[in-house]
Amino acid sequence: MIIFFLKSLLLLIVVASKFYYFLSLYCTHKFFRRGNKVSRRFALLKTGFLPPVTVLKPLNGIEKGLYENLLSHLQQDYPAYQIIFGVRNPNDPAVPLVERLKKEFPEKDIDLVVSDKTIGSNLKISNLNNMYQRAKHEIIVINDADTRVKPDYLKRVVAPFEDNQVGGTTCLYKTHDNFSFASAIEAFFINGDFLPSVLVANAFGMNFGLGATIAVRRKVLEEIGGFPVLADYLADDYEIGNRIIKAGYKLRLCDYLVDVVLKEAGLMEYLRHNVRWAKTIRSCAPVGYFLRIFTRGMPFSLAFLIITDFSVWGWTLFLAHLFSRVLTSTIIEVAYLKDTKTISHLLLLPVKDFITFIVWCWGFIGNRVTWGKNTFYLLEGGKIVLAEGDSAMSGLTSTHQEKRIIQPSN
Repeated sequence: MIIFFLKSLLLLIVVASKFYYFLSLYCTHKFFRRGNKVSRRFALLKTGFLPPVTVLKPLNGIEKGLYENLLSHLQQDYPAYQIIFGVRNPNDPAVPLVERLKKEFPEKDIDLVVSDKTIGSNLKISNLNNMYQRAKHEIIVINDADTRVKPDYLKRVVAPFEDNQVGGTTCLYKTHDNFSFASAIEAFFINGDFLPSVLVANAFGMNFGLGATIAVRRKVLEEIGGFPVLADYLADDYEIGNRIIKAGYKLRLCDYLVDVVLKEAGLMEYLRHNVRWAKTIRSCAPVGYFLRIFTRGMPFSLAFLIITDFSVWGWTLFLAHLFSRVLTSTIIEVAYLKDTKTISHLLLLPVKDFITFIVWCWGFIGNRVTWGKNTFYLLEGGKIVLAEGDSAMSGLTSTHQEKRIIQPSN
């Protein structure tokens, strides 16, 4: 009886995974078909909706390709925009790079904010809050230092705001690896898992933002409490998108993909990053996180093969699942993301799926996460407090200094 139940459960998970793969392929096809139509429309028409924009770009040190990333934001085909770079330390190595860009583009409205004022545990949000004080325009665009964009980026991100009910927009992202094992695993995760999963979520009503780009009306940002209400959340991108929707506004997923430049890192660093991400999602949406079990069929198809003593039915299910996984991943990454390198890495797909499964399981264990040089306790709902004894953060207000020594009981 137990064996029958176990076989039935494994069968359900594997079949559901196959259904999910093809659903994600359909959602990806729909997204890119719509995106291609939008691209053609922008190429043929000149839209009159081009409001002034402020771009907030928090920086922290030098990352791979940082100069090219920042340069791409200064080459926008857009009439009027301000770009504000922000660092917390005057000795940050990114400062000379920003000064270089200011000299190279004297005609651009470029500002640099250097301030260590801290409003919460999330130092990125503190940085953004410091930068926001100098923002001039109604539309605020926020993205990370590792993003690289094309000249039509701002036009595409801002276009949905022509609808007055739209309070914010957000963008998906893709990446390319440099043929190392670790970066190949990370690229597979972003392009083959994360991107399609967001498109499936979008089809059913997406309620979160993505850090690659979040654009928001100033009045909406202030209505939801501004950056101070986000200051103690790890998933600030998720939180700001969610709050925009709860305030009664629309959040639109743009028909534009941002390029993210992977930093050079080893496998363990990528794993720590993905575990932090997994625990964050689990804390924000525990039910949705658990249901991800139905999107990770590879280990369960192998388990079904083993529990059926390598029977014909076991092999049939295993090979059918493997074929579905390889087929849908190849179409998404080669046909839609134009990443032909993926073909040479298809042998890594089963390995990547097992690693992803381990990360998913790991996401259920504990509430301690590492972010940069700091260690935090992750609370229910996505809030964070600095772990006891971690003194890497400085400049906290007295309220947050008290929080630093609190260890959650859960």
